[in-house]
Amino acid sequence: MTFGEAKRKLFLRLNASDGRTTLAIEEAVNEALRYVAMVKDFDDLMYLDTTNAFTVENQKLYHLETDLLLTRPKDIYSIRYMDEANSRKLKYVPASELDDSIPYTEISGYGKPKWYTQRGLYIELFRIPDEAKPLYIQYSRWPAALTVDTDEIPYRNIDPAITTLSAEIASSILEASSPSDWVQRARELLAGSVKEEIERPDRTYVATPFEGGKTYKGEYWNDPFYRGN
Repeated sequence: MTFGEAKRKLFLRLNASDGRTTLAIEEAVNEALRYVAMVKDFDDLMYLDTTNAFTVENQKLYHLETDLLLTRPKDIYSIRYMDEANSRKLKYVPASELDDSIPYTEISGYGKPKWYTQRGLYIELFRIPDEAKPLYIQYSRWPAALTVDTDEIPYRNIDPAITTLSAEIASSILEASSPSDWVQRARELLAGSVKEEIERPDRTYVATPFEGGKTYKGEYWNDPFYRGN
């Protein structure tokens, strides 16, 4: 569905075509797309960047947009440090845990990063990289604002939900009514679509049981987050 098609559907529902209605409809469609993104990261806005992001020698903090060059980043799903046979998926560590274990990360020197944390719009790598290497980043995007009628709605197969939500938002704008919980309304309209994405018929998830006697694999003395004896 294009932006123009969505607008035509809303004009029919609202039974008006004046300038104020046009502005309300355009605003409502774009708001609806963002509310949908708040409910779930649908596959349509998931992206794997393999060309833009690189580490910088002796630099630990990287801005998502100006350093890593991500486009409208929403949530980071994985970061891979690419160094041929030494490539690795970086492990996420909460900022509070990193601060508690290694408040001064420079004390550990420089090398190949193994962990990362997020501080607002910045990613911090640990250890601090000692050379420039590519980063492969899997992340979700916020939907781009639609401006011309030929712009495509970024989601597939949820047109009815977007149309209904946009119509309700546009009506609220035109009537100057009290704000509603549009995220909750979007969740209600998308219930079936969210369920469909969660229940993938070709993916079987097996829960890993707790292993009290599990031994640590690797050089535990080089892992600052290892809590064993």
